[in-house]
Amino acid sequence: MNTPKSTKYQVIKLTVPSAGATVSVTTNSDKLYKNIVGILVSMPYQVTFADSSTFNLVINDKEIFPDTFEIKVLHCDSYIPVNERFYLLDEPADGSTVKIRFTDGAMAGVVYPYVANVYLKLEDKN
Repeated sequence: MNTPKSTKYQVIKLTVPSAGATVSVTTNSDKLYKNIVGILVSMPYQVTFADSSTFNLVINDKEIFPDTFEIKVLHCDSYIPVNERFYLLDEPADGSTVKIRFTDGAMAGVVYPYVANVYLKLEDKN
């Protein structure tokens, strides 16, 4: 009999203070979970898919997304079903060092400061 996977969503908040700002965050994934199986970035409604913001992700010194990776690839709107919104990964959790660098695209009409949320989907409780 298969045991259902235990899932947790770890939220990392990025506060963007001004147009064109670069925000860096270093944190650890939850050490009670074995794997990071997905990532999703949630942006405020006024930040659209025309935005040119970039996102860099490094887990345990392994570059997952380079500096020039467009945030619109990781961000989706509410028309996508919840279970299909995550970009799939297969990286160790277990207290891994997660480094994020986000550079705002300075899009017209965006109100600053704003908060972007990065959701790590973790599975398999230790």
